[in-house]
Amino acid sequence: MADLVLLETRGAVAVVTLNRPDAGNALDHAMLTELREVTERLVRTPELCGVLLTGAGKDFCRGGDLLEMRERLEDPSVDSAAYSDELTGLLSAAVRNLRALPCPVIGAVNGQAAGAGMSLALACDLRIVSRKAVFHFAYGAIGASTDGGMAWFLPRIVGYARALELLLEQPMIRPRAALDMGLVSAVTEPGELLDTALRRLEVLADAAPHSIRSAKRLLDSSLDSSLEEHLAEESGMFAAGAVSADLRTGIGALLAGGSPEFVGR
Repeated sequence: MADLVLLETRGAVAVVTLNRPDAGNALDHAMLTELREVTERLVRTPELCGVLLTGAGKDFCRGGDLLEMRERLEDPSVDSAAYSDELTGLLSAAVRNLRALPCPVIGAVNGQAAGAGMSLALACDLRIVSRKAVFHFAYGAIGASTDGGMAWFLPRIVGYARALELLLEQPMIRPRAALDMGLVSAVTEPGELLDTALRRLEVLADAAPHSIRSAKRLLDSSLDSSLEEHLAEESGMFAAGAVSADLRTGIGALLAGGSPEFVGR
């Protein structure tokens, strides 16, 4: 059987591809298991400078596999609550792994991103989408609540009031509207999506690793911290960077009018 989640390394950048194109990359139990394992491998690869997440075929990810879910939930021998907990646990682990990565993570959304697929896209640091992409909440259509961190990420990206409106109304969001509300960073032609996303990732990968790590960590913690707690964390992060060779390289290059080459030390 083909891998359900592909992992390709291009230098210091990893490309993760959801690989069930005939099923719209719907997340069944086997695929979620592989996604957790692949993202765990990424977390254990400290030399990574960037990660790109995309889908094979015409869709990014249509969410949970409804055929598998119906089969399992209608089986009287299956504990529905335990099955649900297992699925959401696998998805949650993959999302936590993506958020734990200290390097930039870009979602290249090539088509439909629905339900849990939309949650995976929101878990990325940035989203670049094809003109054929569409975000679809999908949960209300089956009478389900959100999963994969949807209700956590959305207000942090578009603001509380807009997030509440979106979660109550659950519209389909097309690229222009997604760009206008800040849900995505750029919209491209379908054939240019991966190249555009990889170029953006390569630019970010050349940045000082400590600056990237600290930006992600400080922003994630800032909404749950008081100003005093945040200032203390910032001071600690700045002090950690002050002992690095990269900071000395950056200062020297700036004063000399050149461009620094950061090495992560």
